Amino acid sequence: MSMSDEDREIDIESDADDEESPQTFSSDDKRAHHNALERKRRDHIKDSFHSLRDCVPQDDTKTNTSSKTSRAQILRQAAEYIIRMRDKTMQNDRHINILKQQNDDLQSQIKALQKSQAGGKAVLSSSFLDEERGDDDYESYEEEAVITSPPSKRKKNKL
Repeated sequence: MSMSDEDREIDIESDADDEESPQTFSSDDKRAHHNALERKRRDHIKDSFHSLRDCVPQDDTKTNTSSKTSRAQILRQAAEYIIRMRDKTMQNDRHINILKQQNDDLQSQIKALQKSQAGGKAVLSSSFLDEERGDDDYESYEEEAVITSPPSKRKKNKL
């Protein structure tokens, strides 16, 4: 069992008092001091549970407002919330990686377009999202663009 900083201060103060005066405390005084420390410890734990309960969003469908939330329920709800947030973070990370890949694909497409404008005709094929990635949240998009140089006076290019 570890002591909080406040408990240590009280304990240190009581030790300092013991060193200054040779008086001995009766068992009633020791018991009263111990009871005060224990009450303070329990209050600290209770306040910590209330803080945890207040930090975790409550699901209105699961919460019964007429009953008091037990400590076990608070811990279970906090654990479920942490798991949900961890899953959401992983999902967001996957989405960020997909967006980064799309950005890289678009940057490559821009470079190819710039090269083709400078060098004449080019065929560009790109895929923004591959179906192989297995992410059902995003649609696959494929585009093929045929880029031609401006029509010359001799022949007209058909698109």
